[in-house]
Amino acid sequence: MHSATFQIVGTEMTPRAQGQIGAQIYHLDGKLTTQPAALELQPWDDVMSGSQPDIDGRGDFVSIGSTFYVRANTFNAWQVIDAADPYYNLFASINPTAWQSATNPRVLGEASVNGSATWVLQANAPFGRQFKVWLRESDGYPLRYTIPWLNAKGSTYYINALYRQFNSGVVVTAPGLTNRGIVGPGTPVLLPAGTVTVGDVTFDCSGTAARRPMPGRKFVLITLTYVDSGPGGISIAPDDWRLYGDGVNGALPVDVGTTGLLPTRILSQGDTMSGKVAFDVPEDAYQLMTVGKLVGATVVVSTFLPMLPAGQSPCV
Repeated sequence: MHSATFQIVGTEMTPRAQGQIGAQIYHLDGKLTTQPAALELQPWDDVMSGSQPDIDGRGDFVSIGSTFYVRANTFNAWQVIDAADPYYNLFASINPTAWQSATNPRVLGEASVNGSATWVLQANAPFGRQFKVWLRESDGYPLRYTIPWLNAKGSTYYINALYRQFNSGVVVTAPGLTNRGIVGPGTPVLLPAGTVTVGDVTFDCSGTAARRPMPGRKFVLITLTYVDSGPGGISIAPDDWRLYGDGVNGALPVDVGTTGLLPTRILSQGDTMSGKVAFDVPEDAYQLMTVGKLVGATVVVSTFLPMLPAGQSPCV
C-alpha cells in the first residue's frame, strides 16, 4: 500500500439527562502516504460554529516523517511541534508506517469489515496506548484502526479510522509557513519586501450612484496601506483579498464606484500605497476576518465591526 484516504469517526462519552451516558460523534476526513510517511487531516469542524472556512485547501494537522505541523484553525499560523506529543501521535499513528514501532502484537481473531475477511490485531503504541487494526486477509491492507484516549475533561473517547481509496495517487506535502497569524487592525504585517497594514474598517449601507447594496446587505470597506522597504517590489491587487465570518465565506472584492479604491500595481522600494477594498456582505455580519493571499505571506486580520443591540440594524 502506497497511499489511502480515510475517515475518522470519533466518539466521546458525554453525560445525558437523568445521569445517563451518551456519545458525541465526530467525523473527520484525511489522507496518507507510506513512501514517504505522511498524513493530513482536514479541519475539525466545531460542533457549535460548524465548518471552518477553507482559506488554503489545507487541513489543521500534517505529519511528514517525524515532523508535525499544527494550527488551531484555518486562520492561524502553523506551528511545528515535538513529534513525541502523545495527543497528535494518536492521529499520526493512523498511518500504518507507525505500527512498525508497536510492541506486544497479537492476533485477536477474525472479523468481517464491509464484507471483507480481516485479521484483528492488537498492539501497544510507543506513546502507551493500546490500539487495534483490522487487516484485510487478501492483501494485508488496513480497513480499520481504533484507539482510546482520555481527554482533558477526563472523558474517554475513541478514534476509529476507516480506510478507503487505496493507491489513488494522493499526495501530502508540508504546509507553507507563510501565515503570519491573526492580527488586529493597525498592526503592520511583514512581507518579503515591506509591510501591509489594515487600517480603517467601516460599513456602508448607502453605496454610490454606481452601486448600492441590496436590501439586507451592506458594504464593508477595508483600508490597506502597503510600504515597500525593499529589496524587490510588492505586487498589489484587490483580488488578493477575501472576507470571512458571519454568513460570509470567502467574499470577493467588489467595485462600489467610490473614490480611493486600491489599484492594481507593483511598488518599488521606497513606495507607499493606500487604498480601500470593498466587500458585499449580509447586513448582520460583524465578526469578520479579512485574508490576503500575497506573494510570500498570508495575511489574516480580525476586522470586527461594532456590535449593535439585538434586532437593531446598522442600515437605518
